Amino acid sequence: MELNLKKHFDDLLFLPLGGANEIGMNVNLYQLNGKWLMVDCGVGFAYDIPGVDMMTADISFIKAHRHNLVGIILTHIHEDHMGAIQYLWEELGAPVYATNFGANFLRTKLEEYKLNKKVPIHVIDGSKELDLKPFKIEFIGLTHSVPEMQALMIRTEKGNVLHTGDWKFDPDPIIGNVSEKEKIKAYGDLGEITAVICDSTNALSEGHSRSEGELHESLKKLIVGRQGLVGVTTFASNIARVHTICRIAKEVGRKIVLAGFSLHRLHEVGKKSGYFTENFEFISDREMKFYKKSEILVISTGCQGEPNAATRKIATDIHPTIRFTKGDLVIFSSKIIPGNEKKIFELFDELAKKQIDVMTEKDHFVHVSGHPSQDELREMYALAQPKIAIPVHGEFIHTKTHCELAASCGVQRTIQIENGMAVKIDAENPMNSQQVGSVKVGYFGVDGKQLLDFKGEVIRERKKLQLSGIVSISFAVNDSLNLLSKIRIFCIGSYDLKNDREAEDMIKKEIQMFLKHKAKELDLNSGFGMRFLQKKNKKKNLNETKILGEVEKALRSKMLKIFEDLMGKRPAMEIAINLVS
Repeated sequence: MELNLKKHFDDLLFLPLGGANEIGMNVNLYQLNGKWLMVDCGVGFAYDIPGVDMMTADISFIKAHRHNLVGIILTHIHEDHMGAIQYLWEELGAPVYATNFGANFLRTKLEEYKLNKKVPIHVIDGSKELDLKPFKIEFIGLTHSVPEMQALMIRTEKGNVLHTGDWKFDPDPIIGNVSEKEKIKAYGDLGEITAVICDSTNALSEGHSRSEGELHESLKKLIVGRQGLVGVTTFASNIARVHTICRIAKEVGRKIVLAGFSLHRLHEVGKKSGYFTENFEFISDREMKFYKKSEILVISTGCQGEPNAATRKIATDIHPTIRFTKGDLVIFSSKIIPGNEKKIFELFDELAKKQIDVMTEKDHFVHVSGHPSQDELREMYALAQPKIAIPVHGEFIHTKTHCELAASCGVQRTIQIENGMAVKIDAENPMNSQQVGSVKVGYFGVDGKQLLDFKGEVIRERKKLQLSGIVSISFAVNDSLNLLSKIRIFCIGSYDLKNDREAEDMIKKEIQMFLKHKAKELDLNSGFGMRFLQKKNKKKNLNETKILGEVEKALRSKMLKIFEDLMGKRPAMEIAINLVS
């Protein structure tokens, strides 16, 4: 059922374009009185798409309503919440709101795309209400793996929504402030929260998430006393973890090397925003040769096995300056994101082959999540006392379990949502809150500086090339289709003609026979060639280009059948016939 905006003009709607029934790529929309508010604009990991590592949501729906988009609020700096701004903002054109840290971080990203002077960025004052009529937004600080994570209390005349973003209740976050539970409780005690749109990442995990402060001691025990080089790889945007590792390095007497552009950017933006104020001793990777291995700790990007990140380069010995050898240690202080298993285990193997010690979350306490487990979710519902729960930021099993947990906490109405579902939030009668329509959603792949439609021709061609390769055939003819050059056949990733000369000769003979039959069929052997055919068929509006195109099409069909017999499948096929007058 397509969303009828005229019918629901006066309703408070929640509509995710990304981040519902999936982890990452968060793009959330709220609508009232024809006006739209966007919360977050993130990217996600792309799997098994040749040439594409990241993807964005298809925002064609809100692009059509961009003149009514009052603003884009970014809850925090993680890529799955703000990483698509540089790719999608020009299609939206709305002002962007972020905290001081978030704004500084975003500006550095936009500089790479020459958008830093175009995008209007407004710094959020968490102590003041933001009025984006018809939405009034109050901010609630919550702990996460980055500082300045802001949950939103979105107030409207049709009900109020607590949009949590990513969060946890961490009593010792290392960097940043603890969660402002008292604000949530105050709203809840007054019965002001109609609905909670809440993080579901760890909805399957029992108990309470562990603290960043606890992790400090565990990591330190693994590092202290090591005589070799120590490396720790983590998410580059996890400033709390980077700060934890830097503090450990200082305590055990090691100098810090940052490996990876995004880590250097995080460090610079963090300092500019008032973080990394301790006296940490950083050196460049080129200075490592002046120190003993036991005096250095390397923090590197690439904990998910990314092919161009520093950890991959180090593991495969292609990093220009950093070398790990037998007895050194690499700690993966991160979780394995579903879909990245193959790349990460390949990385483990590369390091293990060199007899480098590898420690991961599977066998050591080296990572804590930035998301709430079940006990924290229960505490959130006890504080907020909402009438409606709409879990997001999780796959189907996560949001289903989250709905069941919310119901067990006494929430009247739970709604399991998917991307593209428009849900009416009804404050007067919560049980009437339900899906009222849907809109088109999908994905675009980030390919360098372009975005590619996952259902488009370029991706289809790439997949075909990846699976079956390509065959390119070219030669020159005159206007009677007589061969004027050698037939050139190039097989790339398809069939090995170099080791099958018999097949190559057969294909060339088939092409020659095809041209003779085609010339006879078109009556091109009269001595006048294609010009005669044009005059003879004036009413059909034929010309040499059109005739040649039909010949190429017919030859392509014939060649596909031949290669299907040879290979058992059809490669991509390119035929180029050059006409020489």
